[in-house]
Amino acid sequence: MSAVLGRPSVRAHGLAVGALRVGQWLLLGALPIAIVGTTLVASFHTGTGAWALDFNGNFVIPARDILHGVSPYHPAYLERVRDAVAAGHQPDEFSRGVFATYPAPALLMGVPFTYLPAAVAEWLWVGLSIASAALAFRLVGVRDWRVYGAALLAPAVGTSLSYGTVQCFLMLGLAATWRWRDRAWRGGLALGALIAFKLIFVPLIAWLLFTRRWACAAVAAASSAALCLAAWAAIGFDGFREYPHVLSLLTQIEKTQGFSSGSYVLSLGFGDGLAKAMPYLLGCCVIGVLWLAIRRGGERADAYGFLLATLSVIAFSPIVWLHYLALLLVPVAVLRPRLSLVWFVPCVMWVMPFAAFTPANTIHRTVFLVALLGTVIFAIGPRALAGLLGGAPRREAGTLPSWR
Repeated sequence: MSAVLGRPSVRAHGLAVGALRVGQWLLLGALPIAIVGTTLVASFHTGTGAWALDFNGNFVIPARDILHGVSPYHPAYLERVRDAVAAGHQPDEFSRGVFATYPAPALLMGVPFTYLPAAVAEWLWVGLSIASAALAFRLVGVRDWRVYGAALLAPAVGTSLSYGTVQCFLMLGLAATWRWRDRAWRGGLALGALIAFKLIFVPLIAWLLFTRRWACAAVAAASSAALCLAAWAAIGFDGFREYPHVLSLLTQIEKTQGFSSGSYVLSLGFGDGLAKAMPYLLGCCVIGVLWLAIRRGGERADAYGFLLATLSVIAFSPIVWLHYLALLLVPVAVLRPRLSLVWFVPCVMWVMPFAAFTPANTIHRTVFLVALLGTVIFAIGPRALAGLLGGAPRREAGTLPSWR
């Protein structure tokens, strides 16, 4: 009798498990591919909007300038744009809002793509970006296929692919830095390449120093300087002296755009002085929490520190766009390699579906802040985060991890 009665319940359980698997496949397999694929194909066919905007503006066009013996940096033009923006114009009225200001090593990335037809180069960049992001997750130990789908579902990743930004390649550099953090040459070269490609990654050296990875930090600093000098030498040091001025001009042009802490300050009606200082103040605060995490984080101190170091990169940056959130996915994958609630937090940006394509307003910035802080809080865990901020150290005072 019990066997007969048990059959319906067993059958119902099997149906429930099957329905769950199908639902997961639809939500985290088919849906992300459909959304991203449809967006990319639609953007490509219309030839307008965000399609390959960063790829062409930041890499292909500067690479062509380099090949023609022309400096890829144009400070005089940026000065005119700055004055026009100060008079009430929008940055995207000029060069579609993209101004080449990456360091020379990054600009040289675009050179191989100048020899290809435009459409081939753009789709190849997208394919390499997807492969880089997937490899980044693989390097940090993600084996749950659902995590890949959830990451692809995040607006930050889709926006990065549509714009053709370098974000997915930076994710790979972050993953390599984590994977080889205990190997001075490999980890140092990975971080050195990141810094050479984008200077905002300098705060990650603090994480290496706080964890006593002296050799890795030294290799990162030396290799980034060597890569920058070698790349600038390759283009005849064009724009080398003017580069700090170029960065300053870009900050002035885009200070009210995006999601940087300075743009928040300006949107609240405060002055330029506080807006300029806020990224440094906020970044130093995050570095302070990073130091606490190393002292109080116990066995997971290293991973907590890596997450907070990546957060400090965003905090220090005077210009922040929606796709910067993709960088946080790498340390999140370190802490949460299996599917959990934190992987859906970045999707809160779907509440504002056009936040990446229109000038950010107060609502956009609020939702972005929720997504950013929510990702950090759920990745670390509310209790663990409270312990880092206010709890007693889990090891004797003055001791630090003994990693190589």
